[in-house]
Amino acid sequence: MEQTTLRQPLPQLDLALTPTPLQEFPRLRETWGGPHIWIKRDDLTGFGLSGNKVRKLEFHLAAALEAGADTVVTCGAFQSNHCRATALACARLGLDVRLVLRTPDGEKPATKVANLIIDLLAGATIRYISQAEWEDRDAIMAEEADLLAEAGRKAFVIPQGASNKLGMWGMSLGFRELVEQIPQQIGAEVAEVWHTGSSGGTTSGFGWGADRTGFQTPQVALCISEPAASLQARVRRIWKSGVDAFGGEMPSPRLEYIDRYLVGGYGMVNDELVEVQTEATRLTGLLFDSTYTGKAIYGLRKEIAAGRFKEDDHVVFWHTGGGFGALVDRY
Repeated sequence: MEQTTLRQPLPQLDLALTPTPLQEFPRLRETWGGPHIWIKRDDLTGFGLSGNKVRKLEFHLAAALEAGADTVVTCGAFQSNHCRATALACARLGLDVRLVLRTPDGEKPATKVANLIIDLLAGATIRYISQAEWEDRDAIMAEEADLLAEAGRKAFVIPQGASNKLGMWGMSLGFRELVEQIPQQIGAEVAEVWHTGSSGGTTSGFGWGADRTGFQTPQVALCISEPAASLQARVRRIWKSGVDAFGGEMPSPRLEYIDRYLVGGYGMVNDELVEVQTEATRLTGLLFDSTYTGKAIYGLRKEIAAGRFKEDDHVVFWHTGGGFGALVDRY
């Protein structure tokens, strides 16, 4: 496998605990059949189970500090892992944070649970918006930044999921970790690498990292919120911005988008998904949340049952964190 060096063109903070472990979980195979399942433990990056989001924030918050910002503005659903990670990281760095959070009706939730509690503990100021207003989220964050400027503050805006060329770069370096770990720890070819696909930062970073290192193993982005075509278009836009900034050709990794396990869309679950998510925790001791990693492990379980893999295959599942989402009552 031909490998190239990923040069470092961007300022970066030292926030994440890396490299994260790559571990096999044989009880999954014993119970589910199918391949050997290895899990890349990005749930262990630090910052209170903030997962892979910290890899993106190392670059976004470095840019915020370089710009002289005193406040960070970002957005997400009201149980957003990205927003929670941003609030905690900003608390560490002494930056204020304003979150634009989507709820079904634009009102503050009646009960504070999971990530929302942590947002508030970290000192975040929150503006709630409706599903309809979500379409204008970028304009709403710009409005928040303008209001801060009028008050003599300087804001740095991070897009949904920290998913742009900065977040992509952070995830591409994370993927390079895996490329180096596979021969050292698995010592065999890997059939596929699975991850959760949502705002596009992780998927674009993995595709970029695979392309730039010559990694030929197929990747699977398990769509958790929208059809595959939408995620694919977002990823290509991020790649284009990366090419414009860093040079080179558009990536062409072996990347499959699977959207047949959406279960109705973002944050939606069914009984079978919750059952698989719960079983996965009881077979591994790891936390999976229904919105992200739980839905991805559900998709992997269904594909194993459908005969996608051979018994001697090795599969890597990238655990992107988000364990506090498991505390939302879906049982």
